[in-house]
Amino acid sequence: MNRRAKISIAPGKAREYSFDIINSDVKYQNLVSQLNPHFLFNSLATLESLIHSDPRLAVKFLSQLTRVYRYILSTRETPLVALADELSFIKDYADLLQTRFGKGLQIHLKAPNSKVLQTQIVPAVLQILIENATRHNITDPDSPLCISIEVMGYTLVVENNLQKKQILEAKRQETLQSLGNLYNYLSTVPLTIEQTKSTFRVIVPLLNKES
Repeated sequence: MNRRAKISIAPGKAREYSFDIINSDVKYQNLVSQLNPHFLFNSLATLESLIHSDPRLAVKFLSQLTRVYRYILSTRETPLVALADELSFIKDYADLLQTRFGKGLQIHLKAPNSKVLQTQIVPAVLQILIENATRHNITDPDSPLCISIEVMGYTLVVENNLQKKQILEAKRQETLQSLGNLYNYLSTVPLTIEQTKSTFRVIVPLLNKES
């Protein structure tokens, strides 16, 4: 099982270490802050369209959007959340995106073993990784972007097929680097990125509650 890192810091290094971990957390919070207005704008545009074309779906969409933002706001000051809460949130978030992208996006969430549901994860990590995938890959009904989310052991694996847009590569690297830096302080097991010619995978360590 993964445990949060126990790090001994020499007195002369304490100030430097504190700055580094705070800096990593600030960068992560900035990622979330930048992401959410973009997501809200696109969601409101989708909602406006649904109000005219499918009022019943518009009501469901609005209800899910409300739950998504309630979670985002309630976890803003929370460093870690239970995996069960994050997965419940991501189901609503995934439904919103699939309504927006239609058949161009498929998100598959495999139900985990109940034993790992109380392990911990940084809030909104899945939102960032899914948004990262949709932002950098083509979503086309004839060639859908497929994202799978699955617990493997004490890690959470997020994988998508690669069909890259020719933009924003530097931004993607910055996003993943910030997440990696944050997890370096939280876990003895690093966040891992694996890429082949056809797939892109991020392996997120799950954390135990501190005793």
